[in-house]
Amino acid sequence: MFSEYRAIFKKRGHLYHQAMTLYPSARAEEFFHIVRMADMKDGDIVCDIPSGGGYLSNFVDRTTTLCHIETSEVFAALCRANGVPQVLLSTLEDIPIQTGAVDKIISLAALHHVDEKNRFFSEAYRMLRKGGTLTIADVQVGSAVSEFLDGFVNEHNTMGHKGTYISPETQDEIEGWGFTVRESSLIPFHWEFDSPQAMGRFSQLLFGIDKADSAQILEGIRKHLGYDLDSTACRMNWELLFLNAKKP
Repeated sequence: MFSEYRAIFKKRGHLYHQAMTLYPSARAEEFFHIVRMADMKDGDIVCDIPSGGGYLSNFVDRTTTLCHIETSEVFAALCRANGVPQVLLSTLEDIPIQTGAVDKIISLAALHHVDEKNRFFSEAYRMLRKGGTLTIADVQVGSAVSEFLDGFVNEHNTMGHKGTYISPETQDEIEGWGFTVRESSLIPFHWEFDSPQAMGRFSQLLFGIDKADSAQILEGIRKHLGYDLDSTACRMNWELLFLNAKKP
């Protein structure tokens, strides 16, 4: 199920992590939106699936039990190196967590690497307690972000990039397992940097862009996404579809 995800980040997970480490607040607004929608409470058991290098933990200010679940050996190792205490390396078809043991599940910007999402939704439903929620944020099909990824990044990344993005059918799939989708919102926001050069370097590392120089990357961002520059910051346009679904 996550074989493509594992293959991609076995090759470039360390570059992705370098981007997130060098510019830890660049995607703060993105994390803010998913944390807000997940509505975590003190004492919640929260699973971050897949968790990358454990970045969500930097944006959660509640007293929760945050469990990081990864299918990539590279990211699982990076989580542990970052001092993240609870990391499970697992396939997502059979996660070793008891049925009904989890209050919240969060999945941020990873499902577009998964062709068959239904098996993940099924396992998420099993793990959640009654009243628990699944919160997803990912790229919407046909959006400017999808065109940037499958256009510019695909052309300038040796591994290519072809995503399976969130579509109207995704909500049907989620509801087909018994969830009630409570919110579905396409939210525009910014990735923020102190200069265009920092924006370009972050994008180069995060997306594994190895076939374009800095000037080409900045032009690709300008053309496909757009960005604003003033005396305080450089803000790159981005948007994701945020979904929150409840298990009755």
